[in-house]
Amino acid sequence: MPQPRRICSLLTFLLTTQLCAVPGRAQQAADKLMDVESIQVKGTRLPAQSIIRLTGIKPHDKVNNLIVNTACQRITATGLVKNVDYGYDAYSDRPGVVLVLTITDEAPLLPATIKPDADSEKLWSALKARDPIFTRDIPPTEQALDFYAGNIEKCLQSLGRNNEYAKADVVADPSGKLTTIVFSIRQYKALARPNSATR
Repeated sequence: MPQPRRICSLLTFLLTTQLCAVPGRAQQAADKLMDVESIQVKGTRLPAQSIIRLTGIKPHDKVNNLIVNTACQRITATGLVKNVDYGYDAYSDRPGVVLVLTITDEAPLLPATIKPDADSEKLWSALKARDPIFTRDIPPTEQALDFYAGNIEKCLQSLGRNNEYAKADVVADPSGKLTTIVFSIRQYKALARPNSATR
């Protein structure tokens, strides 16, 4: 089988030289659509299929740099990932390219719990059923806390508990070191009814 040829750096070089030589051509090259034969995910603790699902890109979709950049932003928006680098592997015997995503995970990770304990296992199982990306070790970023809390609320709704939500708190020890993340299940406040005597 012919060896794959990484074209990301070559493409960047060509775009730079073309930009200096002929205005407008670099943008045309960056906008050129390529057929994605498959997607490879590297460097992350997270399940590859979960990362691919977040991109919204499927095999044989047409992509360019703008589309891939937008897909990478969907991954980093979870707060679980610090950075996504991407490149394309091209093969002489294939018409499409392999999109290669190299992930840098957020760190450090803290253990997470759901309170009350009576809800814990049921909700962790529901999260895992939604997507294996929901592990019990989470970086304490605001986006990650929102990502988990929002999906816990969807799990609650699937259980018919429409008036409940998850409040995330990052707990520290007396020295100020972050130790754990707690998602507490709360109820939305009921809307106050107008007093009939004041009508």
